Amino acid sequence: MANYSSVLILIALCVGSALSLRCYTCKSQKTNTNCMTATNCSSSSSSCMTSVVGGGLGSLSGATIDKSCTDTCTETGMNIVIFNSGVSCCYTDLCNVSGASSVKSTYTILAGVLGLLGVLLKENL
Repeated sequence: MANYSSVLILIALCVGSALSLRCYTCKSQKTNTNCMTATNCSSSSSSCMTSVVGGGLGSLSGATIDKSCTDTCTETGMNIVIFNSGVSCCYTDLCNVSGASSVKSTYTILAGVLGLLGVLLKENL
């Protein structure tokens, strides 16, 4: 009976580790290439998070990328002319492969701001 209990415990441990989420992780990196370390998350982690904070005219120039496993994740996004930040969340193994998903809307906002500036400057001439 003791042998069966040991086998059951061993199987339970293997199944538990096989079911844990895997995310790419990094801290304060300048490029997404440096954020490709696959990590087995803790059993309490339910999502992969990517956070991008940066500045520059519509590019990841000067951006800082963080990726991690997290228990809870709330997506956010803020774009103010040349400053952008965003948090994206996903829920499957190695789903946070790209750092760009947090800043996709920057190009649209930049185009809108430049268009508005063009209209304002044209009216003032």
